[in-house]
Amino acid sequence: MVAINSAKLEITPPTPRWVQVLTKILLVLIILFLLPELVRAGPKKRKNRSLEKLYNARIMRCETGHCGDYILEESMNCVTECVSKKCHHEASFDVNPLEDGEIDEGRAIVFAQCVKHEIMREKYNARAALKK
Repeated sequence: MVAINSAKLEITPPTPRWVQVLTKILLVLIILFLLPELVRAGPKKRKNRSLEKLYNARIMRCETGHCGDYILEESMNCVTECVSKKCHHEASFDVNPLEDGEIDEGRAIVFAQCVKHEIMREKYNARAALKK
């Protein structure tokens, strides 16, 4: 290492080998202690895949059936109304309909949550009817 000190050129001796080895060992130990915290998996999110499949099946059924005459990008108003009139109203697609090709993420999320909640309610009611 070279250090400039008041117009004199001083050469400082290199750090001893044991200091370099000790520094490397300390770095490895720090990484080993921190690694489990960085890698630790959080609780698994339980995805309800069957609910997602039922939701997608309803969407597909309406896209290909009742609203099959429309271009896919222009059929969202028809599809949302076909899937669920209640959720279509709740997501305010009836008050402020989408323009052809328009995508409104916020209303789409509200609509999807509503439909999935409706599907869950239907499944619960079907199970309750079987128990009686």
